[in-house]
Amino acid sequence: MAQLMTIARPYAEGVYALAKEEGNVATWSEELANLALISRDEAMAAMIKNPKYSADNIVAVFTEVMGDNLTEQGKNLLNAMASNKRLAALSDVAEVFETLKAKDEKRVRATVISAQNVTDEQKKILSAALNAKFDAEVEISYEEDASLIGGIKIKVDDWAIDGSAITQLNKLGAAIAQ
Repeated sequence: MAQLMTIARPYAEGVYALAKEEGNVATWSEELANLALISRDEAMAAMIKNPKYSADNIVAVFTEVMGDNLTEQGKNLLNAMASNKRLAALSDVAEVFETLKAKDEKRVRATVISAQNVTDEQKKILSAALNAKFDAEVEISYEEDASLIGGIKIKVDDWAIDGSAITQLNKLGAAIAQ
């Protein structure tokens, strides 16, 4: 995953720069989302990984499935990624593109993982704190993970805080063991 993200970033940054320059960020966003969806299809993913299919064969399938929704520039991206055997990173390209778009729009996506259900009051406090921290509108998705025992983990792009009880207990155990 991390390796694919490294591969995806230059493609996403290039496409995003082009989309901003031409004023069609929304079009690219939708097109990349559709291409990513196709690439995640089980049969398509197998085709992408199978060396018996040429880059032209794979691009032809994308072109057929997308139909009129595939722009010429989208097809150029597919051709470039296919010829470099990078189509497995297509979902990550779409993800990085959306992150760049959100950053420009002063929106940030965060994930809060808690041991128990987060109350409405706690959500308000977390939202206000994260909005202030990132000087942006933070879209928060909440997940539960009982294995944390207590506390929360917060992830925003490359930034993370782990305030879970299990992590604190593991640190304490490691300190005692030394």
